[in-house]
Amino acid sequence: MTENKTFGEMMQELEHIVKQLDDDQISLESSLELYQKGMALSKSCEATLKDAEEKVAKLIENEEDLSDESES
Repeated sequence: MTENKTFGEMMQELEHIVKQLDDDQISLESSLELYQKGMALSKSCEATLKDAEEKVAKLIENEEDLSDESES
């Protein structure tokens, strides 16, 4: 479902789901379906952010290692 979507696309879809869930006219069944889809999107966004954080941490670590080597 979310495998080929960018983080921005997933966030936009999540925002759309939240707006739909705010609608008082939506059925219980539709609400549950949207909630499940929203939770899956939320988990995908969280995983994407965690992956990005790990990449940034590695880049910073590599930069520090290179800086330490050049000072020696």
